[in-house]
Amino acid sequence: MSELVEFLRARYTEAREREMSRRSIRPGAFGDMEVEFEYELDEPETILVGGHPYPADKFWEHAGEPAADPFVIADLDSKLALVDALAEADPHSGYITATFTAEDALRLLAKPFANHPDYKAE
Repeated sequence: MSELVEFLRARYTEAREREMSRRSIRPGAFGDMEVEFEYELDEPETILVGGHPYPADKFWEHAGEPAADPFVIADLDSKLALVDALAEADPHSGYITATFTAEDALRLLAKPFANHPDYKAE
């Protein structure tokens, strides 16, 4: 079971890091100049601002802002918490633990929906 736990932790952590690294262009960062992205297989990303090449790292420093989806982050956090809680289970007894119940697992899965009008914290 520990291999499965480590596998799930790694996948959810990778997905969370990927989501946290998402960036978008801050509106108006370059006034009304057009921004274009060009990709070529043998060259790194080129960003054209007003038709002129701009170094990608400097571009994102100046114009980037986080674009992570808070729901995706909350969903991944709850799944990581559930994996951690289930990692304590005895795989042979059929029980999670004396203090962690199936209802606790369902509550963790419901956490990302805390802002939904039908969500009840209790």
